Amino acid sequence: METSIELLRTALRVLTAITDYQHPDAADVESLRTYAPCLAHEPEDELARDVILQALEHRAAAQAAAR
Repeated sequence: METSIELLRTALRVLTAITDYQHPDAADVESLRTYAPCLAHEPEDELARDVILQALEHRAAAQAAAR
């Protein structure tokens, strides 16, 4: 995943699909699993949620370091 924005968009697509009672795109799920291999065993909705939380934590840390 190149940017945290793309990562967040991917995770949101996965959650949106699940919310709409559809299967998320397999490539999106695989991208999330590749980004966070330690979370790969989680159900897709939890994986997407935890990836979002990780991305936001990394972003906050980067912003704090830039200050």
